[in-house]
Amino acid sequence: MRFTIAACATFLSVLSIFPIANAQPSPQASCFECPSADDGLNILLSSSLPDPTTGEFSCAYAGGGTCVYLGLQGQGGDLVSGTEFCPSAAVDICLARRQRMKERALPRSPRPPSPAAFVPKPNVMKTRKILRESKAKSREASYH
Repeated sequence: MRFTIAACATFLSVLSIFPIANAQPSPQASCFECPSADDGLNILLSSSLPDPTTGEFSCAYAGGGTCVYLGLQGQGGDLVSGTEFCPSAAVDICLARRQRMKERALPRSPRPPSPAAFVPKPNVMKTRKILRESKAKSREASYH
């Protein structure tokens, strides 16, 4: 009975891992996306993910045109093939993504992260010593 419960629990825990493992992002990073409209002002209907080997991705527009762009980073999103209304390059989204991330980032602290990161001045040390001694005297007086 216990073995059956343990086996079922193990089986269910293994099954719960599969959707998480399959939901990971693509290892192929792309800084480019399809333009929202082609030069003939036809709207974007669909786009494909970049091919892992060639880096090419396609954009299908309402006028029936399909444009194929090179999406690997460093190649510039250049047009590989397409109809006469295809824009000459895909839209670079990395700069906009970096800008959004920078705006959402927390501001940096103007002071050092810890008191040990800077050397205290001699006057500060003297003041601390005086305060420490007076605190010790007041504690001593409170016990008597």
